[in-house]
Amino acid sequence: MTSRPRQLLDYSLLYLLFLLARPLPRGFLLAIGRGLGTFVWKVVGFRRKVVLDNMHHAFGGEMDEQELRELAHAFYRNLGMTLMEFLAFPGLKKDDFIDLVEIRNKEHYTRLVAEGGGALLVSGHFGNWEMMGARVAAEGQKVSFIVKEQTNSRVDRIQNDIRHRAGIGTIRAGGSSIREMIRALRRGELIGLVGDQDAGPEGYFTDFLGRQASVFRGTAYFAWKLKVPIITGFIFRQPDGRHIMEVDPPFAAEPDWDEETAVARLTEIHVARLEAAIRKAPEQYFWLHRRWKTRPAGE
Repeated sequence: MTSRPRQLLDYSLLYLLFLLARPLPRGFLLAIGRGLGTFVWKVVGFRRKVVLDNMHHAFGGEMDEQELRELAHAFYRNLGMTLMEFLAFPGLKKDDFIDLVEIRNKEHYTRLVAEGGGALLVSGHFGNWEMMGARVAAEGQKVSFIVKEQTNSRVDRIQNDIRHRAGIGTIRAGGSSIREMIRALRRGELIGLVGDQDAGPEGYFTDFLGRQASVFRGTAYFAWKLKVPIITGFIFRQPDGRHIMEVDPPFAAEPDWDEETAVARLTEIHVARLEAAIRKAPEQYFWLHRRWKTRPAGE
């Protein structure tokens, strides 16, 4: 567990960036984010070994060492921009989010909502995933993210306050989360989930970027148990600093599937769609995770 002095330092740095982000013109905001990312990559070296190791596993057969290091640098720059954008959310209006993000194929979720139901909106730690929720909410569509409580309570409060001010609801993972999800789905809401962290030995193992990865079963299980469709969506940063959110067709468990069949097939679909997004823009994935930490039994 992180020490109290370290937690206070992390909070202070984040709050300082938060105060800096709000009044800045967007061009300066993104430039600071790129510079921050370069500083962390070249000087601080935060999780640099983890990032490079992950990229070696994913693209080692396609890229040489120099290309992988250039990709890693591009990742840190993108991460810096994503952080600064998120911290600037409170200074944005609904029209700003609509202008910054073009949604493609949004009829995939608007049709489901119009028919009186909600859906699980599944993505990954890819692009500015927080921006995706804010953009969907900007047009009046209710969306709530399933969020874990951060160990640093001060940082946790900042993150969720920013989400709420951008129109994103939050449901705490665990406890009464299933009951809250059911109520939200009945109201025609979208439930946002990012299902790409290592799930430990109890997860479902499937191929991800050429290597078996442990995936949380919860996303597929909820879709099967609650009889709701899954929609995948991914947001891509464009060269001009704006974003495009691409929404994929919904999919759902077949009526005759048992739990294990549903978990296997639904998980494989949303993981494959995330992999396709990563291959399209690999610098926009969150490579800081120890994604392949847990190995299948017997490997």
